[in-house]
Amino acid sequence: MKQETFAAGIRLFAQGDYSEEAYRIIAGSVEISIDDGSSKVVLATLGEGEIFGEMGMIERLPRSATARALSALTVEVITEQDFNESLAGGGELLVPFLTTIFERLRVTNERLREAHQQLDAQRSSSTQTKVSTRAPAVAVAVAGRLVLEPDSDETRTQSSLQTQTLTCFPFAFGRRADLAACVDVFSKTHLLIGDRMPYRVSRTHCAIEKEKGAYFIQDRGSKLGTIVNGIMLGSGSKEHRVRLRTGKNTLVLGPANSTIRFILTVPEVESQS
Repeated sequence: MKQETFAAGIRLFAQGDYSEEAYRIIAGSVEISIDDGSSKVVLATLGEGEIFGEMGMIERLPRSATARALSALTVEVITEQDFNESLAGGGELLVPFLTTIFERLRVTNERLREAHQQLDAQRSSSTQTKVSTRAPAVAVAVAGRLVLEPDSDETRTQSSLQTQTLTCFPFAFGRRADLAACVDVFSKTHLLIGDRMPYRVSRTHCAIEKEKGAYFIQDRGSKLGTIVNGIMLGSGSKEHRVRLRTGKNTLVLGPANSTIRFILTVPEVESQS
């Protein structure tokens, strides 16, 4: 695999381009967007350690989006040949790429499941007789998404823990493996946190879940527990799940003195018929 550098503003590839390479960000950031000719929609902003372009490398289909460097950028480039040679040699270098590919598949399956649920709900609604001229109001999340941001010096220094907007749920937190060889490519952890002994963060710690427009924190059997807005979850507590309130929420992984801290900002909701 080789490394390449790009100046801020340079386009790595455009929507519709022929594709045969995937990229891992060594330093800098990348904007992924789509453009229909009249307007641009930003799909994601990626930072250090994140992967993009992997499906193009596998499928050899035209790029579905455009990638542009937002800052001075250094990336690791992998081709299909590199992928096959690394796999034949043991495949350790492929762990981050495989992890991303499996995550893409999980997200796609989750979106497909949600789409089927929406279709089922629409069919059910269309077959029911109206009892009143106006259906009861239901609270749904509107403008904005749930935002995760670091809330301690320790979390602010980890590049993978910087402020981000969450769109896929459940969104799981866990401790990063000490050695690359220990990484589980089938892991369902989305946010890998660097920790040191004595560990405060479990390999599988907690997750943000979304149900009918509401957000919840679920402790996933962590050793030292999870604290949400001062409420202890897991680690001997009778509580294991709590709903997040609109606005800012505090999230602590581990005991009360843990410095693995985050702020979760939940968007406003409105009544929709």
